[in-house]
Amino acid sequence: MVETVAFVVGDGQMSSKHRFCSGRSRSVVQGSTVRLFPGSFLLLWCLVTSAEAQEKVSYELQIRPLLQRHCWDCHGPDQQEARLRLDRRSAVLRGGDSGEPALVPGNAEGSHLLQLVQGREAGRRMPPEPAAALSDADTALLRRWINEGAEWSAAAEPEDAAERPGMDHWAFQRVIRPTVPDVDSGWSAEVIDRFVLQGLQAHELSPNPEATRRDLIRRLYLDMLGLLPTYEEVEAFERDQDPAAWEHLVQKVLESPHYGERWARYWLDLVRFAETNGFETNRERPNAWPYRDYVIRSLNADKPYDQFVREQLAGDLLGAPEATSYLVAGP
Repeated sequence: MVETVAFVVGDGQMSSKHRFCSGRSRSVVQGSTVRLFPGSFLLLWCLVTSAEAQEKVSYELQIRPLLQRHCWDCHGPDQQEARLRLDRRSAVLRGGDSGEPALVPGNAEGSHLLQLVQGREAGRRMPPEPAAALSDADTALLRRWINEGAEWSAAAEPEDAAERPGMDHWAFQRVIRPTVPDVDSGWSAEVIDRFVLQGLQAHELSPNPEATRRDLIRRLYLDMLGLLPTYEEVEAFERDQDPAAWEHLVQKVLESPHYGERWARYWLDLVRFAETNGFETNRERPNAWPYRDYVIRSLNADKPYDQFVREQLAGDLLGAPEATSYLVAGP
């Protein structure tokens, strides 16, 4: 048995000494004796260790109020500047227009959010002036929370399908190189054919027989030009025994001026091009044709899409004034 004797020293602090004895455990304080049960020592040890150990940062009690106070006005449920939302874990991990995750759990220094609130990006600090910057204490709390794994209460993040409208479109998804399916390569002429064959097999279908040359030229002309091939063109293609005959025919069709005429119709419909003004009088617009011809020429010249769009936004500044005619091309 251990006897603990505690007494007050000159500066008012408690001191103690221990000795083994055969009696029950007791504590003596300034002459008075108090019995200590074994559970008391366990309770005392728990209190000391819990006080010494630093509790993990709470999202609900500490981080959520911090973000709500400093960030949610611009990146919350009502407004998402730069498509960044900081009130949902999924949105924070996905990030905004920068393409970077706003935070990386367990890596505060690699988290874009911490870099911004610390003003470590040239000319950028969040929240922006004139709003006050985060205090050193708040920044340290945020850093500690991220390094601890950025735990987030599930109840604080109800799923919302509209949290980033339109961003689920395929054009905004990261490009992933798929694994080429391991299927019978005897039928597949190109790599893409293996994916087609895999899809067919998944639906218990088999490929159609190889098309005849007459079918091929008919499909090509209708798809690319919207016109049927002439009898002479069909006969010439059927007689052509060159292994590259198909490739030559495709190139010939793409170089036809009718290619631009056919495919321009889709773009002209999109911008509501018209040669009459519709409405009540339906008057003709005799000067509408320059824009139509501009679109046809652009497609036949295989103009890059970004240049095509740029000219239609600022053609008057880029030497292509006819490209902006669509602004008054329809109702």
